[in-house]
Amino acid sequence: MKKKYVYGIVLGLLLILLWLSVILGRQILTLNDILLLIRGKASNALQLTVFELRLPRTILAVLGGAGLGVAGYLLQGVTRNDLADASLLGINSGAGFFVLIYLGFFAQGSGFLLPLLALAGGLIAVFAVYGIAYQKGPFLTLDKLLLAGIAVNAGFGALTLLGTIKVAPDRYRFVTNWLAGSLWGANWSYVFILLSWLILLLGVTFRQLPYLDLLQLNDEQAFSIGVKVRSVRLRFLFLGAAIAASCVAFCGNLAFVGLLAPHIAKTLVKGRAQQRFPLTLLIGSVIVLAADTLGRLLLTGGELPAGVMIAICGAPYFLILLVQNPKV
Repeated sequence: MKKKYVYGIVLGLLLILLWLSVILGRQILTLNDILLLIRGKASNALQLTVFELRLPRTILAVLGGAGLGVAGYLLQGVTRNDLADASLLGINSGAGFFVLIYLGFFAQGSGFLLPLLALAGGLIAVFAVYGIAYQKGPFLTLDKLLLAGIAVNAGFGALTLLGTIKVAPDRYRFVTNWLAGSLWGANWSYVFILLSWLILLLGVTFRQLPYLDLLQLNDEQAFSIGVKVRSVRLRFLFLGAAIAASCVAFCGNLAFVGLLAPHIAKTLVKGRAQQRFPLTLLIGSVIVLAADTLGRLLLTGGELPAGVMIAICGAPYFLILLVQNPKV
């Protein structure tokens, strides 16, 4: 299938999901409700539901999915492994632990500090993984990098579990919802802060994408044409961690998005990193938005967090990839 058709289908699907996310919920919006909103004659309750609850949640899902999809794409490129993503390398757990400590013990969701704390946790995880996998010379053992990521992820996971047990009872529900990847409680300040971070980080990433193609070469080949393999790999690790951590700060621990989105994009579109980059971004948004919308509809008395919905699909997909590609 031609690239333009693939992009058109995915973009169309995203637009449909945007519409469904806004109109579906406990109160399903009718055509008359939409017309009242457009004319500015809707009731205060309807305006609150749409403009203060559903719209920011919808946009946050789009931004979070896009960021996590791109982060997974970068990390898979760095490791040359289709099973790598931010959760596997411990980045999500590191970022989540720092945010958990802040939300659970010190504050109740001040948006400006969240991405900074998440970034600190994500970078600590990256440097821990890099330090464990470090070896002398210009190259890095990629298998050791992934194994180190699994160990760091387990460590931060244990700390997060301990923090959840110790958190104050009045904040327990909020923290556990966040850890499960629930987008409940999204607001416009979260949207604008995350959008600002992603514009900055994705802009830098797009300019670096040609180097990601060079990393797909054998390390010795890339080094022979002048690529500083270690520094380039560390640069992409930093960018992947920063993007994933900022999304985790506001969307919770949405595992498997960074696994699913890049792999689907690579399956649909062949070519250079710059050609697949926008598609990965769109697919990540589709995954999170679809999971969040469906999770709100399945339970009549509540909702399933988007993180749970994604894990239900992502875990079997991970096992299928592992069986089909035992060497990855």
